[in-house]
Amino acid sequence: MIVLVHAGICDARMWDGFELPGAVRHELSGFGQTPMPATGEFSHARDLAAALSEPAALVGASFGGQVCLEVASSHPDLVSELVLLDAPLPDHDWSEEVLDFARREEELLEEGEPHAAAVLNADFWLEDPSHRDRVIEMQERAFRLQSESEAEEIETESIDLGSVQARTLVAVGELDKRDFHAIAERLAREIPGTERAEIPGAGHLPALERPGETSRLIREFLQEQRI
Repeated sequence: MIVLVHAGICDARMWDGFELPGAVRHELSGFGQTPMPATGEFSHARDLAAALSEPAALVGASFGGQVCLEVASSHPDLVSELVLLDAPLPDHDWSEEVLDFARREEELLEEGEPHAAAVLNADFWLEDPSHRDRVIEMQERAFRLQSESEAEEIETESIDLGSVQARTLVAVGELDKRDFHAIAERLAREIPGTERAEIPGAGHLPALERPGETSRLIREFLQEQRI
């Protein structure tokens, strides 16, 4: 089984048109058609692990990659292969560029401007403007869903990369922010036996911006194990 986990600025619809035979989508709480719990605490990684009835190949984009990585670290028996597309790490020392973006996003949300915050995200993260309207719609939907809930996400402070046992591919868009190239280097260095790849012409969302190249890369990686 192959499970696709979307980016934090999208929802499960980001995989529309992404050709990966046999793959199913997991949508995170607070995105798309999946509301957050009304109250209490929740964990994206715990929810993903609970959704797996057998070992799976996890493919995670951006924040979805971090969620997949958490599951691979805490439940290695549930992850057969791991593909991380421009995944963040919670203990990364972020650049001023990314911190400034995060501060501005927070200001807009506090001012009750989810559409403006969604536009900010699309313009900051995308290299290919042809996907701009699509990302804005998905991100604004997520902001509105999340504003309707009082639930608190259990946030992970760090991930034990040495605990990951799954065969792993770390891929990063050629044009993504420097932070994510640095994170990719760290992931490849600290996860045993990791393969690393760079996707030409892609920014932070290669599955959207370069779907053919990205899906081919993933297929080749997964078929390599199954041959």
